[in-house]
Amino acid sequence: MTLATEAQEVTRADELIGQARVLLVVADRASDLRTALVAVRQALDITTLLSQELRGIAAVEKPTHHAQRREDRFSRPARKPRAG
Repeated sequence: MTLATEAQEVTRADELIGQARVLLVVADRASDLRTALVAVRQALDITTLLSQELRGIAAVEKPTHHAQRREDRFSRPARKPRAG
């Protein structure tokens, strides 16, 4: 990944975290339960979105254990047949 792309992703993550924090402050200061619940739900939606984006980034940058094992299997030299 390029440095510019990584910087954009970090900026996006910071923005999402900031939005979630603002919503949680709204929920904390709300005088009625409905407003608080709406704010908490929106904050949860934002954190879920951020989590999904981070999982997608991790999947692109780091192959899964299974994929790595498969790659290793094909990159190893073949075994020599036993004499006998």
